[in-house]
Amino acid sequence: MTTFVEPSNAPYRGVDPHLVMSESHYGRGRTSVDEWVLGDGSWLMSFRYQGLAVSCPRNRRTDPSTRLLTMAVVDPGDWALLRHGQPAIQRADGPTLVGLDQSSAFDFRGHGDGSAVAVHITHARLTLAIETVRRGLEHLHPGLPMYPLALQHLQQLGVLAATSPQMLADLSASTIGVVRSLLISSADDARAVGAANDLITRIERYIDENIDHKDLGADTIAAAHNISVRQLYKIWPAKSGSLTGHIASRRLGQARISLLTHQHLSIAAIAQKHGFTHPTHFTQRFRATYGVTPSGWRRRNQSLSR
Repeated sequence: MTTFVEPSNAPYRGVDPHLVMSESHYGRGRTSVDEWVLGDGSWLMSFRYQGLAVSCPRNRRTDPSTRLLTMAVVDPGDWALLRHGQPAIQRADGPTLVGLDQSSAFDFRGHGDGSAVAVHITHARLTLAIETVRRGLEHLHPGLPMYPLALQHLQQLGVLAATSPQMLADLSASTIGVVRSLLISSADDARAVGAANDLITRIERYIDENIDHKDLGADTIAAAHNISVRQLYKIWPAKSGSLTGHIASRRLGQARISLLTHQHLSIAAIAQKHGFTHPTHFTQRFRATYGVTPSGWRRRNQSLSR
């Protein structure tokens, strides 16, 4: 059945009545909506717009058994989705798969011509914890293995609905299964990323606390955290540079301070104090990093240390 969106809160199947749907101020014409019932607690919607705004202005307390979730494939175009004020990841090279909880604050704006296909599912049909759904929706991204499968599944549902709508009921269970698996994989990925970030924080703290130990390196760091050296290198963030480079940088930073605060120590003693076995290597690294030799740095800043 095809209907048209007018500026109102008119109910659609699978769309919570509290959502505000209207043409955006950039719209040039009406938005057509096709709707189908997939099965108990699930609906399919396909829409084409020339400017569309859909929003939930604030978080709402909703009975979990009736809470509505939406997974949609939005074609490339001039559109934006904000969830709790944060922009959803949008692919530049093709359609984007997005998900939202209709009871959580969001704002979708589509400007100019656009189209999308969406599946609306009650939370009860997914048989997942609210926290799993929340984390899965918030961390949905194209890098997930389930992402392309879910995107293609929804796209094909839209094609099938237009040609053989009588087959949709047979695909309700598989559609819910695909969405459920996508949310679980996204939530698990978010947990893994969070755990890795916590581990990196502990590793960085360990490096700082043991920065002056000569034997500090991948072997000792991995052993201290009950992981393999291979795993350590795998989780070490690229933005921090190499692990060896990070350790050297932290040592040089501490040595630069000691050159001023420990005037009685020789350059060689400073190097040894901060984990550099060879003074020549220390001097070379120091100069490469700061553009001056350790002795030159000390002379230049002697007055500051008095």
